[in-house]
Amino acid sequence: MARLLACLLLLAAAVPALAQPLPADTGPAPVPPPPPPPPPDTGLTVRDASVGYIDPAPPADQVRLRADLGNDFPTPTRAEFFYPRSRPGGPGLPRPERSINFQDYTLYLEKTLEPAWSVFVEGGVRAIDPEINANSTDLTDANIGFKYAFLADQCQIWTFQLRAYLPTGSTARGLGTGHFTFEPAILGFVRLTEDLGLAAELRYWDPVGGTDFAGPVVRYGLGLRYDLWQYDGWRFAPTVEAVGWSVLSGRESRLLPDGTVRVLDSGGTNVVNLKLGARIDLGEQAGLFVGYGRAVTGQQWYREIVRVEFRWLY
Repeated sequence: MARLLACLLLLAAAVPALAQPLPADTGPAPVPPPPPPPPPDTGLTVRDASVGYIDPAPPADQVRLRADLGNDFPTPTRAEFFYPRSRPGGPGLPRPERSINFQDYTLYLEKTLEPAWSVFVEGGVRAIDPEINANSTDLTDANIGFKYAFLADQCQIWTFQLRAYLPTGSTARGLGTGHFTFEPAILGFVRLTEDLGLAAELRYWDPVGGTDFAGPVVRYGLGLRYDLWQYDGWRFAPTVEAVGWSVLSGRESRLLPDGTVRVLDSGGTNVVNLKLGARIDLGEQAGLFVGYGRAVTGQQWYREIVRVEFRWLY
């Protein structure tokens, strides 16, 4: 009897345990998601695709300070590209000039609206040092415009640019042209190798108004840059450029040794400059350019020019 009672007690204790529900089958443990892929290559930026004298093709958020120092400019009235015809026939300097030196100091601000679009404005101060007329320093002509990159990938970028020059400089002091000018342009950059790139530009400078000296000028250029050294955002890239101008029409004045003034047709004048320099990126935002250019044709604007530039990307 005692043995039967013990078996009943053991069975009573086991039944509640058997009544507990079995745990649900949750399946295999979840696999953690893979890490996100790296961001795609957005293509060439203004840091990658800038030389020195040819306008950069990529739109950018940037502020730029630039100084251009030009020497021995014998025909500044040519096509009214630099300043207008001198008096009494025009609104320019009081007396015809034999040659001038000049210094342009400009501030440039560019803002992207979308990755392919940007707008910009530029203005500054000009100082001229003529041989005959008085030295002068004041505001020079400002310009505004926009860029549109119509073709861009990891190896190339092609951009349409339209720039409008505003006659904000004094013509009587040789600091501006005295007329509005529109300048449509095609700008490009092609990455030839990982470190070597080719820049190109084609511009059409078209004056609106002015005297009978004013005429259109075609500007064209090719440039190479080589990323010689780079580390952690810092980069050193030598540049070489050939920039040319073809004057399609217009006139110019030349002061002869005997003091007489000769007026000549400017149409058909061709000028080519060779320019050497280097781009120095000081991290991801700041950058410098230092360059030197010299005329290599008999016709010239200036005999030589030095450019120093600081750029900040924001």
